[in-house]
Amino acid sequence: MSHNLVRPQLLDFAILFALAVIWGSAFGAIKIAVADTGPFTLVGVRTALGASALFIVLGLIGGLRINVSQLSWRRLTAIALIGTALPFFLISWAEQYVDSAIARLLNGAGPLVTALGGHFITRDELLIRARLMGILIRLCGMLILLQDGLVQIGSSSVHGQLALIFAFGCYVAGNLMVRGRTGLGPVQLACSSLLISSLVTVPAAFLLESPAPFSWPLPVWGALLWLSLVSTALGFSLRYLLISRAGAGFTANVGYLIPVVAVAIGYFGLGERVTVSTVFAMLIILLSLYITRQAGIKLRNRND
Repeated sequence: MSHNLVRPQLLDFAILFALAVIWGSAFGAIKIAVADTGPFTLVGVRTALGASALFIVLGLIGGLRINVSQLSWRRLTAIALIGTALPFFLISWAEQYVDSAIARLLNGAGPLVTALGGHFITRDELLIRARLMGILIRLCGMLILLQDGLVQIGSSSVHGQLALIFAFGCYVAGNLMVRGRTGLGPVQLACSSLLISSLVTVPAAFLLESPAPFSWPLPVWGALLWLSLVSTALGFSLRYLLISRAGAGFTANVGYLIPVVAVAIGYFGLGERVTVSTVFAMLIILLSLYITRQAGIKLRNRND
């Protein structure tokens, strides 16, 4: 079956929501850690610990046996540096200067760019009318949901905002590159990309920031462990699994769900107030996902 006929299954939606929870929490963890560690050090720890955790997992499940001659090293390196290390650094650096609401808002541009790339560049996820409609509806819902971030766009750090836009663009490029043959399974690909990233970011951290880990307080270590093991090791394994199952365009929808998860956590966990417009925006986003799934079903049936 060609990729443009892939229909998201219920498991794919479950993985998508899991990624939204995992990555939605990453913004707060970065904010906690980066002031004490510095952006290079944060990314170095995140990639090195994430790669180590996945290396152990692969050893336990017997996934370390890889035919090296079949690997696409050029593609792997590009995925690691452009789709992992660079956006990790840019987001960590930017969160020193911008509010997390803006970060979530700018993150929402990723799905639209991914959809355009999947249609015009890779040609593996054709942008039919119903799919485009779903994307635009999600974009409207996200703008309603993140009005606070929208208001702050003009008053916050321009450099930080540009760094975030570029970072999310790197994620888009990484998602599209994963659709090509790499010779690796999802967990193997996540481990390899993190390992290659750490070979660059760890030396950069020691060279530019002289990290002093023994001086970091416990909340910083907690944030780093969460980022490394959950947001990175687990999150990127699920990311590559979902791309292989449902495509880069569908996976990019996590950018729309992250604000929904953040609002839900704030309401149920922190007692934050939720307005009528917020509920309306969340329903719009969820409805658009249903439209996207129905579009996939119709496209599949049309080509069967």
